[in-house]
Amino acid sequence: MNWSFQFGGSPSAGSTAASANRKKLRALIDQATSDSADESEEHAGLLSTIRDEVECPFTARVGGEVVECERLEWPRNGYGLNAVCKANGKTRVVDISRLEWVEPLPKGHEWIDAYFAWRDLVK
Repeated sequence: MNWSFQFGGSPSAGSTAASANRKKLRALIDQATSDSADESEEHAGLLSTIRDEVECPFTARVGGEVVECERLEWPRNGYGLNAVCKANGKTRVVDISRLEWVEPLPKGHEWIDAYFAWRDLVK
């Protein structure tokens, strides 16, 4: 496969660093999906791993507004990964791709990278 992903970015052609990142993400995907029989099970495996490995809460932005991401969850139907965010006393659920990342990145953020890379692969 010729893909790479940088956190908060998009797939790009491979430099040495991109190639190493691609291998790391592929290893994470393989780790989370090793017992999967199909795409649906791969999705469930990745989301279960993300739920276990990504430390919440963490700070991010949505549409420029600073939010606290309280937890990650999958939608009731279909594929996806949602962030449950709170700001100014309001809670909203947004697709993980709408988050703008701020430092420090949450512990386990590489699993979200792997999810984005997997999602790009199955499109």
